[in-house]
Amino acid sequence: MRNNWMNSLSLNQRLYLPLVFFVVVLFIVFQTLSSYKYIESEKQNLVNRITILSTGIGTNLTAAIQFDDATTGQEILSAFSADPMIVSVSVLTANDVVFAGFNNTDNRHLPANEAEEVIVKAQGHVFSKQYLYMQIPIYIENTELAKMRIVVSLDRLHALKSSQIEISLYLLVILILFSSFVIRRLRHWMISPIRQLNDAMINVIHFNQTEVVQHPTSSKDELSELIDCFNTMIIKLNQRELKIKQTISQLEYEKEFADDVISTVQHALLVVDHSGHIILANDSSSKLFHDSPQVLQSQHICDVIKPVDLEKFQDQLDQTLQGNKQFSHDLVKTVGIKGTAIYQVVSHPLQHKNQTLFALEDVTERSVAERQQQLAAKIFENSREAILLLNGQGYIEMVNLAFCELIGQEHGTIIGKYYRSVLIETETLLMRKEILMSLSLDQQWQGECSFFNRKRGVTTSLHLKINQLIDTESNESQIVVLASDISSVKEAQRLAYIAQHDALTHLPNREFLHHYLVEALTLPRSDVMAVLFIDLDGFKFVNDSYGHDIGDKVLQIVAKKLMMSVRQNDIVTRLAGDEFVAVLNPVNSREPILNIGERIINNISQSINIKGYSINIGASIGCYYIEPQDVTGIDSVLHCADMAMYQSKMQGKGRITEFNQLNIDTLAE
Repeated sequence: MRNNWMNSLSLNQRLYLPLVFFVVVLFIVFQTLSSYKYIESEKQNLVNRITILSTGIGTNLTAAIQFDDATTGQEILSAFSADPMIVSVSVLTANDVVFAGFNNTDNRHLPANEAEEVIVKAQGHVFSKQYLYMQIPIYIENTELAKMRIVVSLDRLHALKSSQIEISLYLLVILILFSSFVIRRLRHWMISPIRQLNDAMINVIHFNQTEVVQHPTSSKDELSELIDCFNTMIIKLNQRELKIKQTISQLEYEKEFADDVISTVQHALLVVDHSGHIILANDSSSKLFHDSPQVLQSQHICDVIKPVDLEKFQDQLDQTLQGNKQFSHDLVKTVGIKGTAIYQVVSHPLQHKNQTLFALEDVTERSVAERQQQLAAKIFENSREAILLLNGQGYIEMVNLAFCELIGQEHGTIIGKYYRSVLIETETLLMRKEILMSLSLDQQWQGECSFFNRKRGVTTSLHLKINQLIDTESNESQIVVLASDISSVKEAQRLAYIAQHDALTHLPNREFLHHYLVEALTLPRSDVMAVLFIDLDGFKFVNDSYGHDIGDKVLQIVAKKLMMSVRQNDIVTRLAGDEFVAVLNPVNSREPILNIGERIINNISQSINIKGYSINIGASIGCYYIEPQDVTGIDSVLHCADMAMYQSKMQGKGRITEFNQLNIDTLAE
């Protein structure tokens, strides 16, 4: 693939693309390394500068720390105001108690996260995106008396990076401009002469234009010598072309009369002697036999026609050459270059020359069309799909046997009737408008409808394909309707829905949830999913106090509330009893999931009025996050979410508990 791409480039592109690519890549690599080393050097200088400053101030703090003089320590720390990059300084005693601190009111900062705290304690400093966090110990006689926590703003360092990028961009623009100038010079010296020579050769090959090429420069290099050789070749070609034209004009005058006579004849004409050899052939014969008339001459007609039944054709040919019987639009099956062909043969004797004239026409396409028409008629009649053909006014022109069986009527009683008198109750007014609109826009429509077969007394589900055929010449239209019985498919879909949905709440059931999670966990994915295990609080009391009828209605209302509480892409299923599971997919952050859980709890906690009873229930939720790399099984996922739900119940009910923490790094990816 790479070689094909390179080969498709022009010489001009092959010259400047590698040059530009090499220069730009070299510049980017050099600038990147230089900027990286420069920024790293500035970071180290910043760390050293702050370390020296804090060490000196820390030495002054030793006495104030020993005498627990926080006021003096505060005054000493104010020396950090001399460096505007320092945001805050805190002095912590050995017990991590803040002894004194300094805050630059002009800057606000965020504290270091847990990972950064670990690095600070281990290495003494760490760089975040916006700040440098440092920890400087304060020693007295080789004993750590306290430690100084310093936060330094990196705004100046970021400004330095931006200035480096701007300088690099300016230099890159200058480099590109210089490369463009060099490329233009190379194009003028090398590419332009080669392009002129290439265009001249294309004109000679494709357009027969023989014009000499002008020298673009006065140099005497290899390109100039090549152009001189090309111009010499063009001059000789022009001289040869002139001689050829003179010869052809003489031959054309001699053949003009004969060409006028036979040019109107479209059939292949062969003049055959008494032995069956071809003496003369017209130009149309070359189209039929794929050989020139000169090649056909002196060949035997059997060798040219190549009949499949050679013996039968030879007997009939012998009778024709003897004058006993002539060919009269006889069909002869032959074997040609493109396969089997059918020729229509007519013969006429030339008495004064003892020769016979044969006229042959290739009727293969006509014969094939007739056979295809017969085959199409068989397919139409024997198709298992019901086929109906209407004219532009909606009257039935053709139907097949499958259509007659579908509607339970005889073929003779259907033809010529208006389609709505036969297809009763197959379309509603809205469907009819939709079909007419689709046919007017796209000349096709497909959809489903139901048809009542009066003869059998059953309703059949049909899938219809309707196409409008428009004759471009007469602008008349016909409509083809293909109807397929999809009753078995509908029944299978109904049974599948019953098998995977809860009969009471119409929510997906445990089997649906299992298939959904198997598919979601098997396929490669990059998003996090959240599984919420929801158990109703106080539902047993409802069943015991008001009866199972009231309890069932409560479950139906709870199912609707759950569907309204989640997002459009999420699913809600009922496991059993008062247990529900919601799968939230995808999960972008932790807060929306907790908000959905709170919304579920609040919606379910609202009073439900049924038959004059005011019923109050609640919900406890357990949450389990399934990350892309998680290989936990489905049963384990549900068990973990169930454990988190029971933890919610142990903590007072009406809350959501997370079994595992959401990985922030996974969301960032």
